[in-house]
Amino acid sequence: MLKTVVLMGSATDAQFWIPGFVKIDDVRQIGDFAAEYDVVYDESKVHEVSMVFVSNSGENPPQTTDPFYPLPKARIFGDRWVYTYYQYSPIPSKWGGEKTMAFVGRAYGMQFYVPGLVAIEKMRATGKGDGEMVEIYVRASGDKKAEIHKVSVTYTAPDKEIPAGAIDLGLIHPLGLWGYVYATDEILPAA
Repeated sequence: MLKTVVLMGSATDAQFWIPGFVKIDDVRQIGDFAAEYDVVYDESKVHEVSMVFVSNSGENPPQTTDPFYPLPKARIFGDRWVYTYYQYSPIPSKWGGEKTMAFVGRAYGMQFYVPGLVAIEKMRATGKGDGEMVEIYVRASGDKKAEIHKVSVTYTAPDKEIPAGAIDLGLIHPLGLWGYVYATDEILPAA
């Protein structure tokens, strides 16, 4: 089943590790350098992790011989526009190190997959929508990339009803009602 998740990164140079990656469906630029990427993934293929690179070719169209997929032009430094595109490939078997990624969505019902999840670092309310939009920052390890984590984010109000084992992400204030946000992490069985 195809699903979409929103990731945040540089508008001209980003890298994501995406379980079940299918394509980048849309991009919205935020300020001069950041963008939100609507990433489509196949939930039945989350054990197939792709390394997705967003890059730019400056003021000229891409001249690469490798397969690439064009994205909208990105604005940098206020009035300069550059061509952007993405490429992807299976994550290398000997890929190590750690990476931080930011997922964007509503604080209730948000779900995403992370290869090699080390920690959910923090949550930040974005002020978008009716106050329910958040950014969830996660850290992943390339050494554990075969371990796929399903992260679910939930909002509860007015009481702090957080189940045992859940990760308390803090408070948000949607529609004038303070509420608590928490995440649960489920490690999927190996494929």
